[in-house]
Amino acid sequence: MDLQRDLWILVFAAHPDQATTLFQEQAEILTAPALRLLFLDYDQAHDLDADDPRVDDLARRIIDATRERYGPGERPERDAASEVPALIQSTVNAASPAWRRIDMLIRAQLNA
Repeated sequence: MDLQRDLWILVFAAHPDQATTLFQEQAEILTAPALRLLFLDYDQAHDLDADDPRVDDLARRIIDATRERYGPGERPERDAASEVPALIQSTVNAASPAWRRIDMLIRAQLNA
């Protein structure tokens, strides 16, 4: 919870014009039971070994949910000039080897 709070503070400080929309989008996502479960499963994956098969399964489920929500090849636009998204992702990835692997798997599939 502390990490998420701190990252939202960063987003609101660096991108106040986009932060409210992003925050509302996450709140909306969390109202969908299947997507909320993905958030909870992601949180629980923190302590998994990066090679645990559940990591690959969770990454696949996140990829499927992302494609279902945004369509193939579509994702929300981000400010390309901003370094904040990369900073946020590197902070999250540094917190857990499993999270780092999930990010790698997701990026490989969504950018393919």
